[in-house]
Amino acid sequence: MLKHLRWKFNTFKKIQTYNVDHAPDVNAIPEYAADKTALNTAVLNIEADDVIITANNKGITEDTTAAKIDMVDTTYQFAHKALPKARAANANELVEKLDIEPYEITKASKSEALAISRGVKKVIEDHPLIFTNIEAEDLAELGDSITHYDAEQSKPATAIETKKITSHEHIIEEFKNGEAAIENMQDHLIGKYYKSKRSLIKEFKNCRAIEIDGVHHTGLIVTCKQANPPAGAFPYEENVLCKIVERNREVLTDINGIGTIIKFKGGTCHVEFSKVGLVTKTMVIMFRKGHIEEVEVVMERVS
Repeated sequence: MLKHLRWKFNTFKKIQTYNVDHAPDVNAIPEYAADKTALNTAVLNIEADDVIITANNKGITEDTTAAKIDMVDTTYQFAHKALPKARAANANELVEKLDIEPYEITKASKSEALAISRGVKKVIEDHPLIFTNIEAEDLAELGDSITHYDAEQSKPATAIETKKITSHEHIIEEFKNGEAAIENMQDHLIGKYYKSKRSLIKEFKNCRAIEIDGVHHTGLIVTCKQANPPAGAFPYEENVLCKIVERNREVLTDINGIGTIIKFKGGTCHVEFSKVGLVTKTMVIMFRKGHIEEVEVVMERVS
């Protein structure tokens, strides 16, 4: 399951626990039962879909070849060798670009992984007066690891197509069903207990709060869809360039139409979405520090 869906799924499970813990109160609301059943059904279907997706995606989403592992290890080592110098120089923007974890590269698609490693190398190369502890041999080693991984043959088209015909679209619909049921539950609780048992409602809302695994970074999760996909066609748009202009951060959407950028400075930014043959779009997004913003973008064909 994709990370941002896993975070949301955890909230579904917490709501289920809430319903058990507060059974007398929720059962006192006749309309609540149908939505509780809808959520339970969505959870069961999501778990079933996740098993199918994991099986179909095996070996594609987790590309753990020796060349990739070497690039990950080399990038992580020299990024963190450079970090103390960036902190000492109070270069916060450079700190954000260098403060990476291995899993961010390991779990990324090939293009995204290469972009991360090349980005680290470029940051170091562009600031020699700051990173005086990085030797030419270090940069050469990092460059070689990037070149070796880049030279590997890409996954065959048949394998990529297999991933496209998984239950991804169905699992998204189940998440929507679960969210709709939870929204109704909250309204039922407010309608019944807002004046008498407001703490019940507060606890319910806390269960809905998405808890991000590990350190809470500022981030963006984008899902790009086609405006009018042909009947029966996969509706998600891959290889859309998503760029946060003011932060100079970008990512290409994967074959599920999803792109993720994390660990950058918050604030109001322009985000551009572009791909050859599609109409370029720009959104203005307020990024809250320590929060992941999720947006869905519908891309139209150039007429």
